[in-house]
Amino acid sequence: MKKNAAKAVKPEAETADVFSPEHFLRAITDVGTMLATVYDRRTGLTRNQTRIVVELLERDGQTQTELANALLIHKVSVGIYVSELEQMGLAERRNHPTDGRAKCIYLTPLLHANKHIGQDHYQRIHAAAIDGIGREDYLTMLKAMERMRDNLVELDASEKAAEKAGAKTD
Repeated sequence: MKKNAAKAVKPEAETADVFSPEHFLRAITDVGTMLATVYDRRTGLTRNQTRIVVELLERDGQTQTELANALLIHKVSVGIYVSELEQMGLAERRNHPTDGRAKCIYLTPLLHANKHIGQDHYQRIHAAAIDGIGREDYLTMLKAMERMRDNLVELDASEKAAEKAGAKTD
């Protein structure tokens, strides 16, 4: 089991501009890092192993390329993480149903029988993370985060369209 020692760093309250991009980036990164660190420590999985498990829980039987594309991880790295999960008895490769050259990756019955353990860990971590936050504040935060995600999806799409248009004019 690997030991994670991430630590959130609070900016100096008097000098920090809470509306600065740097403050936002630090705040959102620290929360994500701490959630991942505590979860990873409790489960014994690495962040990317967990990401693969979560993706396969949503859509089991993907190829290595499909997983790589879904998670934005290099295909070779996905292969390494899947091999590690196989060694733990949590994932297995099976022949693709129609493409004899490809393999599909499935979660094992062992993982399915024990997935409640990871879910329980995350439920307790979530409860600790939102301790002291009122219901209305929590809902406002979720709504704001969803709006930020939607804004970033729009930005990403417009940048991709601009890149594509630029590539056509070259």
